Order: sequence, then C-alpha cells, then structure tokens
Amino acid sequence: MAGISVWRRASLRHGPYVARAMAELRSWPALAVSDTRRGVAFAVRGTEILRPSGRDEVHLRLTAAAIDRLEPHLRVCDQVHACADRAWVAVQVDAEPDLELLLALTSVAIKAHAP
Repeated sequence: MAGISVWRRASLRHGPYVARAMAELRSWPALAVSDTRRGVAFAVRGTEILRPSGRDEVHLRLTAAAIDRLEPHLRVCDQVHACADRAWVAVQVDAEPDLELLLALTSVAIKAHAP
C-alpha cells in the first residue's frame, strides 16, 4: 500500500508579545480577522492594516498621512521602522512597552481607515 504524504505549511511561530497582540486584537470590534496563506491578517472596512511578519515583528498600515504626522515621534523610536510602501511601518514587539505601542498605533491605523 502506497502512503500518501500531505504537504502542510509550517505555521509562523510568534514571540510571546506578538502572540498576545494577536489575541487582544481579535477581540477588537473594528477589526475583521482573516487567516490567509501568509498567516493572520487584520482589516478595517476591507483594507488590510496589520499582519505579523516575523517572530517579533508586525507590519502596520498607518497611511502616509498618519506617518507624516507622527514622523517626529516615530523617528526617535527604535522599535518602528519604515517599509518600502510608505503607508506601512514595521513594529518590533519584544517587550511590554512595545506591545502597548503596537496597540496604540493600531488604534491610529483604525482611525485612519475609518470613514
């Protein structure tokens, strides 16, 4: 009898703070959660605004206008880095204050994408 092998995508393991953020954000009513081939994604009104991108990193769509407004603060924050797409930032989440920063920036992203 020939065995059947099934290919299974290895799930991305998140660090403890990213995992906590994902659990918290799942309960936010403004966010729609979907499990995609790349992992979990969060959207506001059909626009993806947040996705984990590594063990301790999350990509967040703030919009270019919001990033411009926050730029003086983000520039001095070692945990936030610009992405190639000017509407997105990468947030390194490896401590409790980083988790709080991510949640605050997610609120900004929600507001930036709400009517």
